[in-house]
Amino acid sequence: MKKKVVAGNELDDISTSNVNGMRRELMRMPNSHQTDRSKQYAAQDTDDFISSESDRQLLLIKQQDEELDELSASVERIGGVGLTIHEELLAQEKIIDELGMDMESTTNRLDFVQKKVGMVMKKAGAKGQLMMILFLVVLFIVLFVLVFLT
Repeated sequence: MKKKVVAGNELDDISTSNVNGMRRELMRMPNSHQTDRSKQYAAQDTDDFISSESDRQLLLIKQQDEELDELSASVERIGGVGLTIHEELLAQEKIIDELGMDMESTTNRLDFVQKKVGMVMKKAGAKGQLMMILFLVVLFIVLFVLVFLT
C-alpha cells in the first residue's frame, strides 16, 4: 500500500508538472528557462549601461582636462601681460621721478633768475626799464629780419 501511495504521489507529481507546463504554454507565461534569459539580458543591459556611463564620464573628464589646460594657458598669458604692465609702470614711475627732479631744479633756477631780474629792474629805475624794453624790441626786429628775410 505504501508503494501504491508513493507511486501515486509520483504520478501526481508528473501529472502536476504536465498540467503546469500546459497552463504555462496556454497562458504564454515564461518558464524558468525564459526567466533566466531575461535575467541574462537585464544583466547584460546593466553591464552595457555601466560601461557606457563609464565611457561618458571618462570623456567628460578628458574634456574638463582640456578646458583646464586652455584655462591654465590663458592664466599664464594674463600673468605675462600683468608682469609686462608692472615693468612698464616701474619704468614710467622712474621717468616721472626724473622729470619731477628736473622740474624742481628748473624751478629753482627760474626763481634765481627772476630774483636777479627783479634786482636789476629795481636798480635801473623807470628810465632804465624803458631803455631795456627799447633795446629788446630792436633786438627782436633785427633777429626777425635775419631769420625770415635771408
